[in-house]
Amino acid sequence: MDLSTETAGIRLLSDLNNSDGAAMTFDRVIQLIQNAAESIVIHMFVWRNDEIGNQIGREILAAADRGVTIHIKKDVGAFMYERIEMNRKSFFNVTISPVKRLIYKINALTFPDTYVKDDYDDSLGRQVMAHQNVTMEWVNHTHSKYYIFDRQIMVTGSINIEDRHRGYRDYMVEISGEELIERFQLRNRDAAAFDDTRSLDFVFNNVIDGRKSFEIKPAMLELIAAARRSLYIEMAYIGDPDISREIIEAAKRGVEVTTLFSRAANIGNDINYRSLLRICRQAEIAVFLSEKMIHSKLMLIDDDTVILGSANTSIFSMQKAVEMDVVVKDNPQFIDSIKQTIDLRVSQGSKVQSLKELGNYNKLVASLQQLHQLLH
Repeated sequence: MDLSTETAGIRLLSDLNNSDGAAMTFDRVIQLIQNAAESIVIHMFVWRNDEIGNQIGREILAAADRGVTIHIKKDVGAFMYERIEMNRKSFFNVTISPVKRLIYKINALTFPDTYVKDDYDDSLGRQVMAHQNVTMEWVNHTHSKYYIFDRQIMVTGSINIEDRHRGYRDYMVEISGEELIERFQLRNRDAAAFDDTRSLDFVFNNVIDGRKSFEIKPAMLELIAAARRSLYIEMAYIGDPDISREIIEAAKRGVEVTTLFSRAANIGNDINYRSLLRICRQAEIAVFLSEKMIHSKLMLIDDDTVILGSANTSIFSMQKAVEMDVVVKDNPQFIDSIKQTIDLRVSQGSKVQSLKELGNYNKLVASLQQLHQLLH
């Protein structure tokens, strides 16, 4: 069953056959690249030099060849993840310093070994960077992920450009219409305030002219505090103490709190378990663990308001990184598509019956993972 229901300019890119999100997202992104007539903007965290990374790279090169202007914002901090995980290759293979390489090797000690061997080289990435119709903007601490096509259609959420997302639980949405894209651009420049009366608006962590404007954590805290009946959290990485306290307060006042996490996250698994255990020791919440990696960043409040996007509730996302989320309410069809996906994912998880199930983590590694986020 296709959940690409479109209402008020937004649709969920998900399929109940697997509920993962990546397959439909990548197919749609490729289609939109092929259809682009004037411009494409891509803001990406991880762009790995693997099958999907090269497939999208080829489509970008073809679009540039036919005259489409391409602007790519690529996060340099993500080089670490690209070069110590999976095939250990960046699609845009720029040189990094010996000091950075040493830092990557040290950080790799807290990561699981996911190495896979392949034969991809960096020639395609170099062609893309060298093309006259492509401009590259190197950014840092920017965890946002979005595409904009001809200033008419945006695809955004939490899916990076890398093969392993095909096996993750994740969300992306397609937002269409000139008015909504203009609204995004205004909000991204901090030229308009967040408007909670809108059925769809954008919320940012941003740094503009050296000034930090981090809106997402206050927005999440406000939404959790406003919950009266139910709160659903599907999150890749957690650990911000203020968010944890607000979740505990919600549960204590009678809100039914349900959470879905990875049984074994790709990174940060120990800090996830430590944070989750601390929450569960102070409040009664339903915890479900997924055998598939939960890479989502989503909250559903009272079954009528959803916030989703690139921001985890980790210290890095809440306090350090440039992020973008979308807040949607008063949109029953879209919320229903989210709820159907949630129901399937929860049904395929296993419910935690005892706090002992959450206590099997490495305390030293958890502390190092939290320290890495604080110092990042």
